[in-house]
Amino acid sequence: MEKEIRAKLIELARNKTPWSYSQLNEQLFLGLNFKNAYDRELIGEFLGNISMHEYQKGRPLLSALIIHKSSDKEQGNGFYKLCSEIYGKDWEELKSDKDFELEKMKECYSFWKDNGNYKKYKNDY
Repeated sequence: MEKEIRAKLIELARNKTPWSYSQLNEQLFLGLNFKNAYDRELIGEFLGNISMHEYQKGRPLLSALIIHKSSDKEQGNGFYKLCSEIYGKDWEELKSDKDFELEKMKECYSFWKDNGNYKKYKNDY
């Protein structure tokens, strides 16, 4: 399932389009119920695994492209907690910095829009 999610995230990056958790769930037929804590944890685990893989390969964090559909339109707390582990900063501090989330999205757009990167790394999972 993570492979399919990653492929969709790369497509989103190439199209400069963030999606909500619900859009990802519905469009990929993941069958998750976000009212259920287990399912919320599961999507977070999938996205975290994908982003950690990308980080370990020196690439941008693809999970930056999945945001809440509510008015805040920001990534979930799990994204910031992962970034806290990676960058050694307090997750709440990262979350309060709106430039941080936009920067992470732009890194994805820039990296994956490059056809050389796309061809070289699209199947690297």
